[in-house]
Amino acid sequence: MELFAVFGQPIHHSLSPQMHNAAFKYLDRPAFYLPVQCPPHELLQRLDAFRQLGGRGVNLTRPLKELIVPHLQSVSSWVEKAQAANAIVWKEGSWVGDNTDVQALMASIPDSGPHYFGKVAWVLGQGGVARASVVALEAQGYEVIVFGRRSSKPSWHHHWVEWDNDMFRHPHCDVFVNATPLGQIGEHSWDVRPEFDPHTIVVDWVYRPNNTVLLTEGRQAGCQVVDGLSLLVKQAALSWQLWFGTPGPLDVMENAVREFFYE
Repeated sequence: MELFAVFGQPIHHSLSPQMHNAAFKYLDRPAFYLPVQCPPHELLQRLDAFRQLGGRGVNLTRPLKELIVPHLQSVSSWVEKAQAANAIVWKEGSWVGDNTDVQALMASIPDSGPHYFGKVAWVLGQGGVARASVVALEAQGYEVIVFGRRSSKPSWHHHWVEWDNDMFRHPHCDVFVNATPLGQIGEHSWDVRPEFDPHTIVVDWVYRPNNTVLLTEGRQAGCQVVDGLSLLVKQAALSWQLWFGTPGPLDVMENAVREFFYE
């Protein structure tokens, strides 16, 4: 049996096992996918242990996406640009990495107009998902501004602005991306409820709950929205491209996680 996993901390919220195991069952593939709680300082040891058990492929979530990059034998261009990987595979004696978060967001955001704010995108966050979001949007020609809470400017992006709730009350951008855990079950809630322009595309990577504060505000304003569950499923199906050479069954994976919310 082939073994796959998602590594992260925390990991209890992950719906990846439901998605991938449903797909394995549907395709009658002898494989199993499990969650692995993994503190950052134990990443390499736990990956080694996973390999000893016969592990073949891994998804990585926070805070591990950036940490794995120096330990990969080869990476895709998306990993090179984002300096973060969310999918790896054991191949010819080493780990190989890709960033399917980048590809999932690119597939969800139109790169053609109209752009009422000069094709400007705001990305909130400084972790692996934020890096992937920046790469995806810049690849589609957006000028990206990164908002972060950390005291020092990140070295990976030149246009960084310190977190500003006042600016978030009335965002002036074509795409607004929440790439933080804000609003996720068990995390801090939003301090403000943005009043979006109807021409703004609102993206929230949070998927538990799937109907977040940001998406609710976006829908009420008449915005196009991209929800975290859709992004989760797309990046997961694309992980199969790295593992097996063909994308996963998108409909099966989406049904598996959407059913979770109605059980």
